[in-house]
Amino acid sequence: MELYKTIIIDDEPLAIDVIAHHLKRFSNFEVIKTFTDSVEAFNFLKEGAKVDLVFTDIAMPEISGIELVKLSRSDTQFIITTSFSEYAVESFDLEVVDYLLKPISFERFAKAISRFESLENNVPQNTLAPSFFVKEGDEFVKILVKDIDYIEGLKDYAKIVIGNNHCLALKTLKSIEETLSAYQFMRIHKSYIVPLAKISQYNGRCVLINNTEIPVGSSYREALKAYLNSNKL
Repeated sequence: MELYKTIIIDDEPLAIDVIAHHLKRFSNFEVIKTFTDSVEAFNFLKEGAKVDLVFTDIAMPEISGIELVKLSRSDTQFIITTSFSEYAVESFDLEVVDYLLKPISFERFAKAISRFESLENNVPQNTLAPSFFVKEGDEFVKILVKDIDYIEGLKDYAKIVIGNNHCLALKTLKSIEETLSAYQFMRIHKSYIVPLAKISQYNGRCVLINNTEIPVGSSYREALKAYLNSNKL
């Protein structure tokens, strides 16, 4: 079993205690250092010590958590922790593992650890799968593009379906379509966007993705047929 070396950075000692307590329940994680001073943490990371995962608060004096992520080695992964949801926007482009809002429950913490382990086991070093964050209540949930089965439009919301689970994003299908078009997603109905790679069948009326039938609108059929014809034997 691989042992992951971890550090925790927060100018509030109680916040450090919460994360350290949660990590004690994972035997393959070792907290090698904690810091209440972000400058000291930056210098420690700069010295080149092997650190697999960093938990860092954002709002800290002198060097913020966002700056730490930008300045650190590319093979060190980060989980952002903060009391302020508005900082999530700044973290979107940083490719952090996850974004945790305080107070951090163990259930939500465990999901973040699971995401980290999935990245470590399945993704080549220095490469992260394309992803984005969805706000659910007071939390921001990271969605990996490769995991999406389909997206259904529900007025001002979009239902993002991943296996037996789903989440709701306060986004129009049009804006999501623009974001995901680079990853071979296609609008096949006024209410549905699908990943083309996951289509297993098409019968002229609907496509089949993971045993779910998704209708194909008449105005979208020609574009879908053109894609299928270009990929047939």
